[in-house]
This record gives sequence, C-alpha cells and structure tokens, in this order.
Amino acid sequence: MIAVWGLFLYASGPSKVAVVCMFEVSVSAAFEACHRIDAKDGAPGYKVMHGHSFLVTASTAAPTPNEQGWVIDLGVFERTLKDVVEELDHSILNDVPGLGAPTFENLMIWIEGKLRERGVAPSRIEIERPILRQRAVYTPPR
Repeated sequence: MIAVWGLFLYASGPSKVAVVCMFEVSVSAAFEACHRIDAKDGAPGYKVMHGHSFLVTASTAAPTPNEQGWVIDLGVFERTLKDVVEELDHSILNDVPGLGAPTFENLMIWIEGKLRERGVAPSRIEIERPILRQRAVYTPPR
C-alpha cells in the first residue's frame, strides 16, 4: 500500500504566524514471524514461542517535493521497506541480530536503523498485528 499525505503545522509568535508545510509519503509491507518475550511482568503466554502476522508502514517526509515533484520515488521506497522486512519474514525474532527483545518498540527501532542504512530517513514507523488489532507508532528523531 502506498499513501501520500500533506501535513500542515502552524506556529505562532507574539507578532507573526508562520505556516510550515510537510509532505509525507508512506509504504507498507507485511511479514510473518514468531517470538517469545521473557518479560518479568509479562503474561505467561508471552514466554511461549508463538507467531504473528505483522504489517509495517514506513513514512518519510520533506517540506517540499524534489525536482521530479516527489518526496521520494515510491517504487524505490517500497522495495527498500520490503527488503528490510524480508530479513524478518518467517524468522524467530529472538534470533535476529541487533533486535533485542522482540517487542513492537524494538522492532520499530530496528526497522528505522535498517532504513537509514539504505538511505531512507523515516519520519514515522507503524507496526501492527491486524488479526489482534494491536498497533504501535514510532516517530524517530530528525
């Protein structure tokens, strides 16, 4: 899935009002993986190996489109995200190097790092388990 959004941020001061426009584009990719979470305070079921379907949406933003009229080539962005999540697809998340505990939070930070390694600076990363209707959003520092 590919989405294009325009974000408008308003800032005001004592004698002026400035409007800052930001264009944000998003792509999505899915993966299947299993994990267990050994959190001290977690539910007993977390400690047992179990699997999920995940949907990741990554966004990137710019104040203006580039010379070609876009924030990023959506085809390249989508392929980049798919390459990243392919590293997670059908894996045991506990065994993924650099991930740490396989929580939503750590997955989003890991995905951010992999996107940055490939030249994409994400403005937002969302991950969800659609069947469970669970979702998390991460806004990385710029």
